[in-house]
Amino acid sequence: MPLSQSKTKNRVLIVEDDPNTLGKLVEGVQKSGRLAVCGTAATLKSGIIALNRLRPDFLLVDVGLPDGSGTDLIAMATNANWHCDCMVVSVFGDQTRVIDAICAGAKGYLLKTTELDHVALSIESVIAGGSPMSPKIARHLLTRVFNMTPAETARADSPEVRPAVQLTKRETEVLAAIAKGYKRQEVADILDITVGTVGNHINNIYQKLQVGSNIAAVAAASRIGLL
Repeated sequence: MPLSQSKTKNRVLIVEDDPNTLGKLVEGVQKSGRLAVCGTAATLKSGIIALNRLRPDFLLVDVGLPDGSGTDLIAMATNANWHCDCMVVSVFGDQTRVIDAICAGAKGYLLKTTELDHVALSIESVIAGGSPMSPKIARHLLTRVFNMTPAETARADSPEVRPAVQLTKRETEVLAAIAKGYKRQEVADILDITVGTVGNHINNIYQKLQVGSNIAAVAAASRIGLL
């Protein structure tokens, strides 16, 4: 359903089927002076309709919807012909769902056990170039990246599988800073470059690694030995 919106704020679409959680998310987002809830939906089908009609700047979505996976909606938002960042807020935190959501383009992943009152800060962090996630989610990613089975490691190291990716010295510095959790402005300050230049490097990194988020970039670079 459409809600009030502001042209000067980042417009957020929330897709969540639990009315109580939805209310908390709407309230949390509206606490920010830089965000506006432009609409809500409770199913994957209605979420798709709202996404295409409202063209939000940000998608906040649960992966466990009554009629499908929010991951499908993330993929649609990521591949839309306008810019739309995505973040998951879900009760589901198993490794498969986490990896699938991140590969689809999610730039943050919070569990519903996280303090929802601070969801606006997490959204603003994503918009600023960060990748907020609950500690359990971070552990899943570390396990996936650094504890691959011998067979997976062999496949990743195989010349037939390993992508011929080369990052410049500056791109490597930017990615290393991102891996430590620094936001774009902080990376710019550390490397004494502009935020716009940081953004250009990040876009180049995404293209080279064929990913769509900071988390996926760090994971991919670690897997093939670039970090």
